[in-house]
Amino acid sequence: MALFRKKKKEKNENVATESLYEERKYLIWRNHNFFLRAAYKTTRTNVMFALAGKEGCSVIAVTSSLQSEGKSITASNLAMTFADMGSKTLIIDCDLREPTMSRLLEVSAPIGLTNVLVDRSLLDTALVRIKEDKTLWAMSSGKIPPNPSELLNSEGMRTLLQGLKQRFDYIVLDTPPVDVVTDAMVLAPLTDGFLFVVRGGKSDRRAVAHSLSQLEYANAKVLGTVFNGSSVGGSGYGNKKYGYRRYGYGRYGYGENVQPEDDARQAAAPNGPMQAM
Repeated sequence: MALFRKKKKEKNENVATESLYEERKYLIWRNHNFFLRAAYKTTRTNVMFALAGKEGCSVIAVTSSLQSEGKSITASNLAMTFADMGSKTLIIDCDLREPTMSRLLEVSAPIGLTNVLVDRSLLDTALVRIKEDKTLWAMSSGKIPPNPSELLNSEGMRTLLQGLKQRFDYIVLDTPPVDVVTDAMVLAPLTDGFLFVVRGGKSDRRAVAHSLSQLEYANAKVLGTVFNGSSVGGSGYGNKKYGYRRYGYGRYGYGENVQPEDDARQAAAPNGPMQAM
């Protein structure tokens, strides 16, 4: 039995590694495809418009309803687009249960968010510059704690973000899925808004609707929805396309998964949601 569990664990780890390898192909600092980069630049512009009038550092959380919907790749690419403008940008892996961001960006840092929350003197060690010629830093999740929600909702987290806002122009938080745990919602008071990621053909309408209602209950400002892997226009790259939408309840119903063809029709509607391509 122990041998079976070990093989199953190794198989799951191999699948996760292959998935990360596939996702890395779509990091905009690796992939120079015009449509990919343009989609994220448009998302960046729309986020900036949504935060118009905001002075000082902006804290943007990225989440989704369930796992494997593309929130980490979206958060990473959004952070990269801010850094491309020369803005000092920090991305923090706030998924303290199943962290992905640091592995996606290949950040080797034994010290991360949880360590800094326990010992503030470790802050500078935890901040890792992704590229010497780019103004992007990353902070990994650190050691996985037994009480993620309590840590993220702590006074230490509030104080840490307040201090980091004095050092950066943009802070992007890669948060856990809303429909799985409450971790993302407890961060709502500390952010200027959320980007909600939906994967075309995969995200469940019921889960999406429930997640959005949960964010509303937490008084979170939803800046928009990023459609990951859905058809939003005539141009694309490979089998993946990205888009940005304004947030609205009317877009979601209950029952079936989000379908790419529905996205294309909605994008073409008069006064419809914004799209990246």
